Amino acid sequence: MNFLFRSDWGLFLIFLAGISVFLGIATLLLKKLDVHPHVTRRLVHIFVGCLTCAAPFFIESKTPVLIIALLFAILNFIAIKLNLLKSIHETSRVSYGTVYFPIAFFILVCWFWDKDPAILLTAMLIMSFGDPVASWVGESRKKPLGFTILTEKKSVQGSLSMFLVSFVVAVLSMKIFRDVFPHQADITWSIAIVFGLFAGFFSAGAETISHKGTDNLMVPLGAGVILDALYNGAPEFQTHLMIWMSLTVAIATIAYASSALSLSGAVGAWLLGTVVFGLGGVEWMLPIAVFFFFSSIFTKMGKKHKKKLATVFEKTGKRDIFQVFANGGVAMIATMCWHFLNTTELFWYMIFLGSIAAATADTWGTEIGAFSSHDPISILNFKKVPQGTSGGLTIIGTVGAFTGAFLIALVGKYSLLYFAGINMTWTAVLLISIVGLIGAFVDSFLGASVQAQYHCPTCKKLTEKTSHCENKNIPLASGYKKINNDFVNFCNTLAGGLLGGLAYLLIK
Repeated sequence: MNFLFRSDWGLFLIFLAGISVFLGIATLLLKKLDVHPHVTRRLVHIFVGCLTCAAPFFIESKTPVLIIALLFAILNFIAIKLNLLKSIHETSRVSYGTVYFPIAFFILVCWFWDKDPAILLTAMLIMSFGDPVASWVGESRKKPLGFTILTEKKSVQGSLSMFLVSFVVAVLSMKIFRDVFPHQADITWSIAIVFGLFAGFFSAGAETISHKGTDNLMVPLGAGVILDALYNGAPEFQTHLMIWMSLTVAIATIAYASSALSLSGAVGAWLLGTVVFGLGGVEWMLPIAVFFFFSSIFTKMGKKHKKKLATVFEKTGKRDIFQVFANGGVAMIATMCWHFLNTTELFWYMIFLGSIAAATADTWGTEIGAFSSHDPISILNFKKVPQGTSGGLTIIGTVGAFTGAFLIALVGKYSLLYFAGINMTWTAVLLISIVGLIGAFVDSFLGASVQAQYHCPTCKKLTEKTSHCENKNIPLASGYKKINNDFVNFCNTLAGGLLGGLAYLLIK
C-alpha cells in the first residue's frame, strides 16, 4: 500500500482506478436509475476535470499524467466508434468532446506543469465547470434566446453562463493556486478580477464557436494562452493585450454589421485578432488588416457581374469562421510561436507574412480574375474552362494575385521598419511576393484536382455546392467530398507559410 501512495506510478494507478470507478457509477445511474445521459455526462465532466487538477499536488513527474491523458483519449475514441460508455457519449449530436478533453489536458501539462501549474489547473477548471453549466442553463430555458453558429444552436443564456463561470473560476483559481505554489508570484484580488474578466470573455468566445465537441479543446487551450500572456507578460504587454482584446470586439462587430462576416466569422475574427494583434503588435496587425480590408472591397465590387458565379463557388459574400481560420489560422499559429518562444528572429514573421500573402493572392486572383473577358485556362492541362471553374487561371487574375502578395510584403516591410526598427530587405519582399503567388497556384491546383466538384442534374453545371437548382445532395462529379474550399484555402496559406520560412532560411 505504501507503494501506491508514495510512488508516482502508484498514484497513477489510483487516478486511473478513480476515473474508471466514476465512469462505472455514471453507467449505473444511466441504466438502473434512468438518469438522463446529459446529466451523467456533465457529472463525469466535472468529476474527471477536478480529479485531473489534483494531479500536480500528488504526482511529481508529469510522465504518468501524460500517459493517463493519452490513454483516455484513445479509449474514448474507441468507445465512440463502438458505441460504448453511453453515460458520457450518448448525446443528440456526434461529438468527440471526450477525446478532445484529455488531448487538451495533455498539451496543458506539457506547457504549464513546470512553468506555471496555476494556469494549468485554472484552464482545466474553466472547462470542467463552464461547459456543463452553460449547456444546463441553455437547455433548461423554455424559450432561450437562440442563435446558430455554423450548424449548432446556441443560446444567449448559455453563453452568458459560460462567461460568468469562466470569470469566477479564473479569479478564484488563479488567486488561490498562485498562493499555493510557492515559486509563483502572488497576485492581488484586483489583478485577479481584471485578468479574470478577459479570460472569461475569451473562454466564452471559444465555447460559442465550438463545433461537435471542439470546445473541450478550444476553451482550455484558449484560456491557457490568454492567462499565460496576462500573468507572465510584462506590464506594458498586459495593457497592450487588453486594449487589443477590446478593440477587436469593435472591429468584429463592424464587420458583422456590414455583412463582411457572418456571426461565426465575427466571433472567430475576434479570437484570431486578439491573438495576432494582442500577442504580436502593430507590425503583425497591419498585414492582416490590409488583407481583410481589400478582400472585403473586392468581394463587394462588381456584384452584378459576378452574380452568376455565386451558383458555382461554394461560399460567397459573408465569410464564416471556417473561412476566417482557413485564411488566418497559420498566421495565428506563427504569431503564437513567435511570442511564446520569445525569439527576435524574422523566421516566424516570414512564415506569418507568407501565409497572409498567399491568402491575399488567392482572393485577389479569384475576385479580379472574375472580370476577365476571356475564358480561363485550367492549371492542369492548360485548356479553356468555363469561368468560375476551380483551378482556372486568367492573365489579369494572375497579375492581381501577384500584386496582392506584393502589397502584403510591402506592408510587412514598412510595418517592421516603423514599429519594430527592423529593416526587411527588398529580396525578402520579392520572395514573399513569389511565395504568395505560389500559394495561390497551390490553391488552384488542389481546387482543380482533389476539391469536391458536384454535377447538377438540372442545369448540368459543375459546382462546389452540394445543393444546386433546388436539388439537395447532388452527385459528386470529381474530387473528394471531405476536401472543400476551406480545406484548399488552408493548404494555400500553409504552403505560403512554409515557403515563407524557407525564404527566410535562404536569405539568412
